[in-house]
Amino acid sequence: MKAIDQLNFPVAVKRTGRRKTVALNVTQGVVHVTVPRRLTDKKIAAILLQKELWIRKKLITDAARPALQPRAFSNGETFAYLGRNYRLELYAGIRSGVKFRQGRLWLSVPGELQADDRKQHIRSQLTQWYLARATRWLEAKTQAFATRMGVKPGRIEVKYFKSRWGSCSNDGTIKYNWRIIMAPHRIVDYLVVHELAHLVHHNHSPKYWKFVESCLPDYRDSRCWLKEHGRLLSLEEAPVANVENR
Repeated sequence: MKAIDQLNFPVAVKRTGRRKTVALNVTQGVVHVTVPRRLTDKKIAAILLQKELWIRKKLITDAARPALQPRAFSNGETFAYLGRNYRLELYAGIRSGVKFRQGRLWLSVPGELQADDRKQHIRSQLTQWYLARATRWLEAKTQAFATRMGVKPGRIEVKYFKSRWGSCSNDGTIKYNWRIIMAPHRIVDYLVVHELAHLVHHNHSPKYWKFVESCLPDYRDSRCWLKEHGRLLSLEEAPVANVENR
């Protein structure tokens, strides 16, 4: 029996030539470990045993997280925006775009659309609305924090990333995941400062984190929040019982 199979928790191993170190992540009750291509199963098992206490705590935390289900994109479903949930109000009509008023998201849907096309229409309109809102807020916050931090970013791009929240390239281009606009203001601020700080320190060294702390003294709380709740910032999935009673 392989050394990994003898562990008392489920493990999924991914080998890659891109990594020189081991990365651990716990999702849906499984320990996902990404390792350098030539690392042996015996060595991987030894590393996991060293991290067993941390893994056990993560498995407990992961089990306590709310279950997610695919969104129905139906009337009364709630969607997060800057840390608060707002009910989706659907009505018959041909006008495009989402209107945000009276604490609700109003969206017209052509009556002749079939179920699949109806869902795609709603998803597309919401995506465009979020993207526009995210672009406005992130550009404004980036410029404001850049002035405070004494840095000059290049282009600012807002787009979709599957597994990261932002990036800062060598030419100063900063890219953000539009889904961050679902998070509270302080979390958006943290992401902006995180990326702008890379214009000074192109790594995650102690000097980098000290610079981040000088701009946001409570950055650790926001960093932990994003790690714990980031999966909830999704247009495709939502916690069970996401539809409000009318």
